[in-house]
Amino acid sequence: MSSNQPPRPDGHWPLLDLIRFFAALLVLFGHARGLLLEGIGSVEQPNLAVQTLYFMSSLQHEGVVLFFVVSGFLVGGSTWRLIAAERFQYPPYLVNRFARIYLVYIPALLLVVVLDQIGKHYFLDTRFYGERPLFPVAVFDEWTWVQIPCHLVTLQGIICLHWGADPPLWSLGYEWAFYLLAPLALFPLLLAKWRRPVDLVVPAIITVALTWWNPEWLLWFAMWMCGAVAARAFDAKSVSTLAGALGAVACAAGLVLSRLKFGPLFATDVIVTLGLAVAISSRALVQLGGEVAVIRRGAGFSYSLYLIHLPVCLIVGAIFQRWLGWPAQLVQPDARGLAGFAGMVVIALFAALLFAMATEDHTTTVRRWLSRRLLSR
Repeated sequence: MSSNQPPRPDGHWPLLDLIRFFAALLVLFGHARGLLLEGIGSVEQPNLAVQTLYFMSSLQHEGVVLFFVVSGFLVGGSTWRLIAAERFQYPPYLVNRFARIYLVYIPALLLVVVLDQIGKHYFLDTRFYGERPLFPVAVFDEWTWVQIPCHLVTLQGIICLHWGADPPLWSLGYEWAFYLLAPLALFPLLLAKWRRPVDLVVPAIITVALTWWNPEWLLWFAMWMCGAVAARAFDAKSVSTLAGALGAVACAAGLVLSRLKFGPLFATDVIVTLGLAVAISSRALVQLGGEVAVIRRGAGFSYSLYLIHLPVCLIVGAIFQRWLGWPAQLVQPDARGLAGFAGMVVIALFAALLFAMATEDHTTTVRRWLSRRLLSR
C-alpha cells in the first residue's frame, strides 16, 4: 500500500491491531488472575515466568490507556481530518458511532444479564458469586431505575456508577462521551468561523459541568485527544522512524515504571500516553511488517472481549469450583493455578470470538443499511 495514503478507515494497520489486541489481553489477564491466583506478595519464591505473568496481569489500567490513545488515533483523527477539510457531517458520524457501539453493546448487556442470573441461581454457593475478590458481592448494587437510562445511553462511569455485573464497562462510558464531545472541541480549534464566543458556550458548559461532576474524565479525554494529534502527525509524515521507535521505548518504559511504583500513576500514564502517541505518529512504524492473521482477528474481536470477558470468567470460575473441585480461595501460581488461569483465559477468548462472529462481524453491513435508510432521505 502506498505510503501516501491516510490511515485505513477500518484501522487495520499491523501496529494498531497489535496494540488493540494487546490492550484487551492485558485487561483479561488482570481480571482472570485476580479471580484465581494469590497476589504476588503471597507467592512463595516466584520464578521469572511467574513474575512475568504477574507483571503482564497487573497492567489492566495501562491497557485502558493504550486503548484510548489508539481510539483517539482512529476516531479522533478521522474526525479532525473531516472537520479540517470542512466535510464533517454529524448525521453520518453519529450513525457510524452508534452502529459500532450499540450493535454489540446491547446484545452484550443481554448476555451479561443471562450469565449473571445463572450465577445467582445456580452458583451462589461458590466464591465467584458469593464472595467477589474484585468488586462487591451484590452484583446489582447501585443498579437502580435511576441508573438504567444512564447505562442505556452508555454514560456509565462518567455521570453514573458502573454496573456491578460488569464493572469494566465504565471505560465504554468515557469512550462514548469522547465520541460525542470531540467534534464540539475540534470545530472551534480548526475552523475560524467557529471561533466566535457564542460557538464556545456549549463546549465550555459541558467541560465545566463534567469536570465538576467527575474531574477524572478530563485526563482520559486528554489521552484520547493525544491519539487524534498523533493521527494528524501521521498524515503530515512529520515523525521519523527513529522518533517513533523512541516513543515506543518510552511507552514500554512507562509500563514498567508504573508497576515499579516509580512516581504517581498520573506520571506513568503521561509517559505511556505520550510515548505511544509518538510511536503511532510514525508512518513507517505503523506500517512496519505484514498483517498477522491471529493478531488482526484478535483486534477484530477485542471490543467483544472487553464487553463480556469478566462475566464469562466468573461463570467459568464457578464451574471450576462446583464441578472440578477448585478451592474456595485464591491459590498459588503452581501447575494447577497456572492451568486454571490458562483455561479461564482461553475460554473467555473463545466466547468473545463467537460473540463477535454473531455481532461485530455484521456491524459494517448494518451501518451501511442504516446510512442508506436514515441519511438518504
